Amino acid sequence: VKFCFLLGKTAAETVGMLRQAFNDDALGKSQVYEWFSRFKSGNMSTEDMPRPGRPSTGRNDENIAKIKRAIDEDRRKTIDQLSEETNISWSTVQRILTEGLHMRRVSAKFVPRLLGDDQRENRVNVCRDLKTHTALTVRQFLTSNNMVIVRHPPYSPNLVPSDFFLFPQMKRCLKGKRFRDVDEVKENTLKALNSIQPQEFQHCFEQWQKRWDKCINAHGQYFEGD
Repeated sequence: VKFCFLLGKTAAETVGMLRQAFNDDALGKSQVYEWFSRFKSGNMSTEDMPRPGRPSTGRNDENIAKIKRAIDEDRRKTIDQLSEETNISWSTVQRILTEGLHMRRVSAKFVPRLLGDDQRENRVNVCRDLKTHTALTVRQFLTSNNMVIVRHPPYSPNLVPSDFFLFPQMKRCLKGKRFRDVDEVKENTLKALNSIQPQEFQHCFEQWQKRWDKCINAHGQYFEGD
């Protein structure tokens, strides 16, 4: 934000640039305007100032526990949402997630950075099982009997098609729009879903198979992208 301010950008332009660069992880609009206000007043320090109701030492055990509970309830929460919900500053939430809880965002979802041995083994086993079901004879048998077998290991958004393909596709269609009510949200969500072409789903499942191999080759560790 300070960099954009010194370049002569406006607060609105800075908000747009941050959202383009960081998507859901971008600093909130109100926070950007607050920093701009401070810079314009001559205070060029980038240290987060103490705020009413917030402890001066944000990275304490109590706040780490708050963030962990909030993430466990919904791993799709943004840093902005976590900051507002817990009344902890944005920068402190970000440090708690990365340094206190050792987490990072994978496919727009916070996950543990360090997987346990059992978690890695589970991911590898599921990928091997899924690879087995791609054999032609197995697929023909499952299809003829109307059987669908799909398992997903927990904490694995990089292995779940809805996480790495479907939800991001729909978000691109809906992002930045305002809706009058829930019915309009449902209507536009259905349109977004129907706009996804069959060949895109086909490509998704082809990439999914490649991800199984990546997971096995990485011995169950996280990986990003295709």
